[in-house]
Amino acid sequence: MQSWGGAHEACVDFLDRWADEAVALGWTTLDVFGVHPEAGTIRPDFCGALVLGTERVSAIAETRMRFVNTTYYRDTPGRPAGAVPIWRFGK
Repeated sequence: MQSWGGAHEACVDFLDRWADEAVALGWTTLDVFGVHPEAGTIRPDFCGALVLGTERVSAIAETRMRFVNTTYYRDTPGRPAGAVPIWRFGK
């Protein structure tokens, strides 16, 4: 089970260490914090890089974000559009 405290710490760490570089590389709010507008995290194909885990970012590039044991690719073919930031979910 995911810990909200761990997820929050990973998000704060990302913002402190990687936000400027992410913006320079073209990452958007939805690429990082997006979720399905009605189903939330139940639809992982809509989820941004930091939504589903508690691992901290270890590297970032134009099309991928690396974590300790996984990599998130924002250019996955067929990825649906229409996500909302997680803080707007359910509104």
